[in-house]
Amino acid sequence: MADTNKKANDPQEEIKIESSVAINSSEGATENDKTSTEEPADAHSEEEVSQEDIAQEEEENVEEEADPFGELSLTELVDQLQKRTNAQQWFTDGKNIQEIIHVFDQKFKSELQEKKEAFIDEGGNEIDFYFKPKYKSDFDQNVREYKKNKRAYYLEREQAQKLNLDRKLEIIESLKELINVDDNINTVYKKFKNLQDSWHKSGSVPRAQSNNIWQTYKHHTEIFYDFLHLNRELRDLDFKHNYEEKIKIIEQAEALSNTADVLKASRDLNTLHRLWKNDLGPVAKEHRDELWTRFQAASQIIHAKREEFDKEYDTILENNLNKKNILLDKMEEIKNNPPQNHNDWRKTIDSFNKIRNEFQSIGQVTKKESKNTWNRFREVSREINREKNQFYKSQKAEQKTNIGLKKALINEVKEILEDDDWKNHSNRMKNIQKDWRAIGFVPRKLSNALWEEFRSQCNLYFDRIKTGYQRINKNEEDAHNKKEEFIERIKTLQIPSEWDPFVEFFNYQWEQYNSLGELTGRTHKKSIAAFNSAFSSVIDRSDMKKEVKTEAKNHLHFSLIKEDENELAREIQNIKKGVGELNAEARQLENNLDYFSNTSNNNPLFVDVTTKLNQLKEKIEIQKEKLIGLRKLKRALDAKNTVEENDSEEKGITEEA
Repeated sequence: MADTNKKANDPQEEIKIESSVAINSSEGATENDKTSTEEPADAHSEEEVSQEDIAQEEEENVEEEADPFGELSLTELVDQLQKRTNAQQWFTDGKNIQEIIHVFDQKFKSELQEKKEAFIDEGGNEIDFYFKPKYKSDFDQNVREYKKNKRAYYLEREQAQKLNLDRKLEIIESLKELINVDDNINTVYKKFKNLQDSWHKSGSVPRAQSNNIWQTYKHHTEIFYDFLHLNRELRDLDFKHNYEEKIKIIEQAEALSNTADVLKASRDLNTLHRLWKNDLGPVAKEHRDELWTRFQAASQIIHAKREEFDKEYDTILENNLNKKNILLDKMEEIKNNPPQNHNDWRKTIDSFNKIRNEFQSIGQVTKKESKNTWNRFREVSREINREKNQFYKSQKAEQKTNIGLKKALINEVKEILEDDDWKNHSNRMKNIQKDWRAIGFVPRKLSNALWEEFRSQCNLYFDRIKTGYQRINKNEEDAHNKKEEFIERIKTLQIPSEWDPFVEFFNYQWEQYNSLGELTGRTHKKSIAAFNSAFSSVIDRSDMKKEVKTEAKNHLHFSLIKEDENELAREIQNIKKGVGELNAEARQLENNLDYFSNTSNNNPLFVDVTTKLNQLKEKIEIQKEKLIGLRKLKRALDAKNTVEENDSEEKGITEEA
């Protein structure tokens, strides 16, 4: 608890002491001591401390071990620092910010040392070592900005306090001028109340001048109340106002005595005491003892509850200490009996992390034991981590062997996929998966990459089984390779810009492509699609006129699908559907045009709709021309099939005859 012997300074800068301080004396002074309606400064036994003392006391009550940042990574610490330094009330979070900076520096030093040792172990020269990741730069920048803001904040507060001091000195001078004036007493009193209000609204002043200026203000206020004594009616008015306000304060204090939150009730009671003493004047003499006794009774109820709470709080702290000691003993057991293999280490680490989390979730312990408990926790944690790191360093040779075994299995799966007789390796593939699971520990980062590669190759094998995949035979493979080379050469061709020479040129290239061999299934479809794409790109970059390019692409398309009657029928159906959709959109735009009253070129909306309609009509005409060509092609194909059927029937009749 703070020193209860400290006296009050400026009421705007101080609050009442914690509610555990008893209030004993009665309010007010005798009429002979003070008849001016102002209560003497020491009329109450209410003792006060400054805001700074209360803040300091609260900081001292914060458990020193409360380190919520020790388990955060370096990047998480940077995020925490940035979040807290950018917060609106950052200047109240100094302890956490300093702790983050301290934890980051310690962790980064450890990481820097590890990186340096790894660099030297790999053959690097110590003088060439450099390590400054982005999060370190971000951290340094945040620290610089925080320090800069902190300096600016305190400088600004100092300047504001100096301005407040000047303002309060002006108010005191104004108070002096109110004495012995010839103005109406009501007018003078209003000026006094305005000055009093201005005093309470002005902020804090430098601590060195706080008590002196408050005593000076109080002195001149008392002189003014003596002056007011000449006007008894006005004094009685003030008494009545103060009486009503103090009744309200008493009722609030009595309500606080029924509040379950003892800490909040204590804080609110301090505020009420400040209002009672500093913001309100005296009441009539006959009411002073009555009001003060009633206020004191309500306050003592809250004091008693706070004292009881403090007693129970000590028990809670002691229980927390016992719980933490039990967990520390478990951690000591892990430290003294470290695991001997990876699986045991993994289980131990999980158990250790649970113990750490449970330890940190337990509340405060007694201040006397706080530091020792926290130091023991950190030391045991450090020892366990050191043992773990030492174990995994010794596992590097075994890990290299395991990595080699996994890579060998991946290569074996790839060889099976390339084998023409790949289907007959299904049993081996199952055994390969069993062998993979039997391989020992590999670092997680590399393990994930190897697993993804292995899984994708295995999935490819079993997907082939499910889909009935067939490897192309030797002849098809030769034809496929030749056609791919031919398609690549097409991309470099210069084609004629006139229609007839182009048709002759294309037909020759198409015949050459078909002469390279036959493909089947999906391989054939992919090759035809690649041929179409290559020739289309050549047409696009040629010197042909626009309409010739359109005819050329139609001819290309017709040539590729004319041998496939089903594909031709699907193409005709798709174009008919597309033309129908375009016609519907065009009709909608034409209907929209009917609503325009202004159909001049000065109406941008009308021009936009007209432009879209014209573009749609052009697309419709292009699709119709394409549809006409496809229908001609289909009729020719149907006629050819009819002739072949007739020839077949005639041949059959002749044979029967």
